[in-house]
Amino acid sequence: MSVTPTPSLPCIKLTTPSPRLASFSNIRFTITSSQAEGPLRRPVAPSPVKPVPPSPPPITTTPPPQSKPAAAEEQKNVITVEFQRAKARELQEYFKQKKLEEADQGPLLGFIPKNEISNGRWAMFGFAVGLLTEYATGANFVDQVKILLSNFGILDLE
Repeated sequence: MSVTPTPSLPCIKLTTPSPRLASFSNIRFTITSSQAEGPLRRPVAPSPVKPVPPSPPPITTTPPPQSKPAAAEEQKNVITVEFQRAKARELQEYFKQKKLEEADQGPLLGFIPKNEISNGRWAMFGFAVGLLTEYATGANFVDQVKILLSNFGILDLE
């Protein structure tokens, strides 16, 4: 391996010592240095634009609003406890009715998401109980089913 100095770019020339690589002897690798091209420079930001002061709003003459009795305004804007209770009762009745409408939709039994979720949860619970029973008694799941059926008198498997 020899280093050949060049005035513009530093490079390294690799020679092939083995005859096996003789066909690749005309390949030249150049490794450039980032310092040879000069330091990296950041782009210069444009100069900031000076803000323009806002123009004053147009002057319009409007007659002053007519004053109403203060007691009438206060009566409109006051929310009493009785008003809040009445609205709360209305909302309760609305949501009770909505819940009843949702419950009436669809079959009670069948392949609906609510039933499938509860069936899946019961199956997971039964599987967990079976595993815990197997751990406690040493009887596997099939033996547990046989014991259950013989204890309830459904089948005599002994």
